[in-house]
Amino acid sequence: MHYLVTGGAGFIGTNLCEELVRKENKVSVIDNLCISNTNVPFLTDIGVILYKKDIINFEDIKTCFKGVDVVVHLAAMNRAQRSIEMPLEANEVNIKGTLNCLESARQHGVKRFVNISSSSVYANQRDVLLQEDMPLAPPHPYGVGKLAGEHYARIYNELYGLKTVSLRFFSVYGPRQLGSIDKAGVVAKFIHHAMKDLPLEIYGDGTQLRNFSYVSDVVRCVLKACEKDEAVGEIINVANEREVDVNYLASVVKKVVGKEVEIKHTTALKGDPSRNPADTKKCEKLLSFTPGLSFEEGVEKTYEWYKQTTLS
Repeated sequence: MHYLVTGGAGFIGTNLCEELVRKENKVSVIDNLCISNTNVPFLTDIGVILYKKDIINFEDIKTCFKGVDVVVHLAAMNRAQRSIEMPLEANEVNIKGTLNCLESARQHGVKRFVNISSSSVYANQRDVLLQEDMPLAPPHPYGVGKLAGEHYARIYNELYGLKTVSLRFFSVYGPRQLGSIDKAGVVAKFIHHAMKDLPLEIYGDGTQLRNFSYVSDVVRCVLKACEKDEAVGEIINVANEREVDVNYLASVVKKVVGKEVEIKHTTALKGDPSRNPADTKKCEKLLSFTPGLSFEEGVEKTYEWYKQTTLS
């Protein structure tokens, strides 16, 4: 099979590409490398074809879809705060870019398109489990863009017969997530800071809860979504059902890294929910999801990777 992974040079994309190559698939990547090019040597070494292109340019990317069997669409301007600061750019990438990829896939007869969405589509009322069919009211432009992408994926399935699946990711972490970049994921950021003897910066009081999901578990779900006919046309939460608060995350990082680093509380972020409680029944049923590691084991595995790399 020939897989095309948009945003494939990023954290989740690189982990996905590695598993696809291990399963003896041909793998191509579209990535503009705007966040980092640190994973490029790794992708090259494992035989991935890399197109340095931007998904907002339809004419530039459309030929990359020729001969492709499955597209996994990860490319996005991610992070809620980045979209709040740059809403126009977020709209270009997350809505126009997704439409460009869907249309390119349609024109070249791609068999399946797995659209990566986010828990950010849900409203900030988080006192009940977040179910795929509940009313939605995204609290920031990033969430709006991801919801629009879900609707476009649905339309391309219903109108054009492109087999689409949308997966809503929740707080993914693990090896190859960079903690030194702007607006880094909190697990990677805390590990990076602890290793550098820098304070662990917590927004608000640190009681906000997250369904931290280890990257290898998420990759397994993506592969199932690429293969299982039951998943076509569906929107599916992909998450570890266990909720962990940020204060506990900080304590786990300090224990794993073995340093008593300072905790620094700062102003809470706009649009940041107090909880993100995922209903995972659909994922368990359709994608056979079961977490492979506990949260504590996942943080330890992530730290072990950091100790062996200069890319953190």
